[in-house]
Amino acid sequence: MSYFGEALMKMIDTRWRAREGNGTSQVFNYSRNLPTILESETRACLREDRRKGLLNGTSGVPGRNAHDRRDSLVQRSRQLFELEHQQTPSDDELVAFHNERMLATRKDAARQSVLVTKGDLRPVSSVPLDDPDVLVDTSLSTVDEPDAGAAERARIIDSVIANCEQMDLDRERKRGRRLRRKPVQAAEVARLYFARHLEGIFPTRSELVEQLGITEPAARRELPAQLERVLAVARAEITDYIREH
Repeated sequence: MSYFGEALMKMIDTRWRAREGNGTSQVFNYSRNLPTILESETRACLREDRRKGLLNGTSGVPGRNAHDRRDSLVQRSRQLFELEHQQTPSDDELVAFHNERMLATRKDAARQSVLVTKGDLRPVSSVPLDDPDVLVDTSLSTVDEPDAGAAERARIIDSVIANCEQMDLDRERKRGRRLRRKPVQAAEVARLYFARHLEGIFPTRSELVEQLGITEPAARRELPAQLERVLAVARAEITDYIREH
């Protein structure tokens, strides 16, 4: 599988595929936005690999061992040509001399990838992704297009948050006594949960606890129930939207 294929599968497994169980959601289907999600995930993978040194020259380039081995053989052919002919070979002479030597000394030179062309004589090096002088293959260029569903999703999420705010008010009115701690508000949970929905990223319960600044054990126990209420409201909103359209 190619690098970008692996990036796609990783993205689907970790971010995009709907899951079951507490604290997860099957509300939104991002299949219409797969190109945008794939681009975002691929950029993230490239940034991570560059951070680790895989794309900035510190760890070489993919397939570098094979290139190094072939380069060593080409350099040896150059030395032998100079010894035999007492002159520096041209590119054409070096290619012909080297390939003739490989075919004579190797059982299957082509399969062993030791044959060369003039293009192989140029050194291989990694290219910084942010190099402004690098020419871009126009066939790889993409044109950003507006997300047709973004406005509708934003409207649905606004409606979800508004409903959660009303739920919080209703709960506060029905509460017989005032809590000694700050209650977990469904509206706050909804805002944080859907904050990065355009990127297909939803926080885990642990991340919600941290973002809400929850420290009391009772509030930690209340959070899952509030999250389930938020998701129930979202499911109802999506169901209504599908029914109307």
